[in-house]
Amino acid sequence: PSTKMIILNTPGNPTGSVYSRSEIEAIVEVASYEDIIILADEIYEHLVYGDAEHVSVASVNEDAYNLTLTVNGFSKSHSMTGWRVGYTAAPPEFAGALSSIQGHTSSNATTFCQYGALAALKADESADFIANLKGEYDVRRQFMLARLKEIPNVSVIEPKGAFYFFVNCSDLGLKSVNLCDKLLTRYKVAAVPGIAFGHDMGVRLSYCTTLDVLNEGVSRFEEFCRSH
Repeated sequence: PSTKMIILNTPGNPTGSVYSRSEIEAIVEVASYEDIIILADEIYEHLVYGDAEHVSVASVNEDAYNLTLTVNGFSKSHSMTGWRVGYTAAPPEFAGALSSIQGHTSSNATTFCQYGALAALKADESADFIANLKGEYDVRRQFMLARLKEIPNVSVIEPKGAFYFFVNCSDLGLKSVNLCDKLLTRYKVAAVPGIAFGHDMGVRLSYCTTLDVLNEGVSRFEEFCRSH
């Protein structure tokens, strides 16, 4: 058919889903048979919880290695959102083409950002920082999960990665943009409309903030849901 590339995001945004090794192997098998490139977005690779395990797509077998362009960065793993530094790992022929395109568009990340990214990779403290960050997110994840499950008229699946919940709001009878607009203007809670991800009856909530803010935000979200 006409498919040239599959974009695979694991751990995923907005649901926090994490693909298992067997699922990735099945995708690779199809991609290899059909000669389809895989673009693996693994920006949340370090943020997995419970019994979930991140499996890098290119690592599963030789076919995966030869077909996969892996993209990653420092925004999530090292809280370097403002630095805007990312990178790609790919077979030589892909990497060369990507380099040619980038050289005539954005050129490169500014110098001090490159040094900052290098320090993040090499610093002895990086592993401890990532572990502590993951632990803090997990506390918030479990808190949010417990609170959201108590709210009527909505449902949620436990996320195994990233730092989002995708909440099914179908029973509220509102399209996602309308829902988010009311939630923001009346209750001062910001959410991302599900239509941005292809599902118009849900919203994405982030738990990337303090527990006090989360508690207040979920309380307001619950009040909104109970009023509908």
